[in-house]
Amino acid sequence: MKKKRIYTEEQKARNKICSAEYRLKNKAKNKIYQAKWYLENKEEVKQQTQEWYKNNPEKYKAKTARFKEKNPGYKKEWDKKNPNYAKEWFSQHDLGYWVVYLIHNFDGLGNIYCGQTQNIYSRMVKHKSKGVLNSDKYELIKQCETREDALAFEAYMHEQGYHGKSAWTFI
Repeated sequence: MKKKRIYTEEQKARNKICSAEYRLKNKAKNKIYQAKWYLENKEEVKQQTQEWYKNNPEKYKAKTARFKEKNPGYKKEWDKKNPNYAKEWFSQHDLGYWVVYLIHNFDGLGNIYCGQTQNIYSRMVKHKSKGVLNSDKYELIKQCETREDALAFEAYMHEQGYHGKSAWTFI
């Protein structure tokens, strides 16, 4: 069995300096290596990260809270630097036509929500942010050329007993 080597304080300090010098000298090489490795393992890393978030919700919330505490105003600064990011990103998902959709068991009580949108992805993100339980389990039930047609069909579905809000106003 090997004996554990005992270092003096001077030796420990010298080792730290040497390690720091080595890291500085090889910083660019290590960045390239890490970038290559990440590209090769990107999907696995994303999957592991998502699993960790699902399995550790309280740690995730604490981590997010610590970040927000250390970086107050981060979102506002980021939004100022990237003013059109959200518009551009969400416009990539624009369907070009209107759809009426259903979300089954949206509240966990078995109720069905009916809504209409031109950008189903952004609409589901908004639902999820408001706490809709099954926003990723939606069903497209009708495609419409105009918003008026979609609103009229949505209003009809609400009359049939489906939940939701209708912006349709009768003149």
